[in-house]
Amino acid sequence: MPSRAPGPITADCFPVPTLLLRTNHPGNQRTIRAFAHQQAMQASSLLKTLAEALPSTEDLAARSAVFTAVFEATEDWRYRIAAASPEPTGRYGRSSAERFRQPVTDDNPNLFRIGEHERLREGARWNSATRTYLGGTETPASRTMKQTGVLAAARFPTSSGAEVIQNQVNLDSGHRVPGMRLLRGAAARSAAVEMVARIRTRGRDTSHIITDGDLIYCASAKEADRTAIFRQAMDLLAHDHATEAAALTAWLQATYMIYQAPRRKRGSDAATRTFLMAAGTYLLHRPPTLLDDIDMRAIVLPQESFVAELRTVQRGRSEM
Repeated sequence: MPSRAPGPITADCFPVPTLLLRTNHPGNQRTIRAFAHQQAMQASSLLKTLAEALPSTEDLAARSAVFTAVFEATEDWRYRIAAASPEPTGRYGRSSAERFRQPVTDDNPNLFRIGEHERLREGARWNSATRTYLGGTETPASRTMKQTGVLAAARFPTSSGAEVIQNQVNLDSGHRVPGMRLLRGAAARSAAVEMVARIRTRGRDTSHIITDGDLIYCASAKEADRTAIFRQAMDLLAHDHATEAAALTAWLQATYMIYQAPRRKRGSDAATRTFLMAAGTYLLHRPPTLLDDIDMRAIVLPQESFVAELRTVQRGRSEM
């Protein structure tokens, strides 16, 4: 494990997820970007925990347990932020805080629609006659969703009627474990119907959710597969890497794996980014570089493509 002091983690290490930037107003964007300061503070605290615990821990299983405990602490931190939100209602309000620690299960998988970028345009209006969003101006969120939709659609072979494409995660053992699923056709429409039922149960409006047409959804993998993938990610980080290049490769692979194995219904991306910054800084002696849409790219890209792309944005790497 590294012995020299890792570099400082600052808010600049955390590019705001572009799907959150549904406005072009500089002041509103600054408010959204301010969360990066909380992430930097938490990542710095996690880094200190790793630096104190790992040097005296020689057994791989014990080191893996340290990384796992730090990840769990990050999840708890994200929940506590939600529980202390000044907003009483809304997606990130106190009334939704329990969803930040509600586990993803086989009976309650994570579902998320990819596409319909028009709804993320600033000032877009819902047309009840056409059941589409009209007008508005492009935002970082709408542009990202448009690009993500193109990448997701490209995963489906044009020569077949495949409705499910499942990312495959390569483990050290040589086994391949199914990760996140991309759904199209009837499978996607079924996911949309399930989403409507869930949201109605929570007492929220579902009138703007489309359940027909050419939809694309992503869905989490089975619990046993997610558990295996997550454990592999922790083990990769826990190895005593002989070189910084080996440590970088482990961090890149672990990043993809963690995104393939979401554990909570909400807040996973923020928790994952914060954990990855702490773990990466410890292993590489400096903060790694995160993509502003790292979560979406991990969902829609195969493992090899994602790892190669993330590798290219790392600065100062001798192998580049």
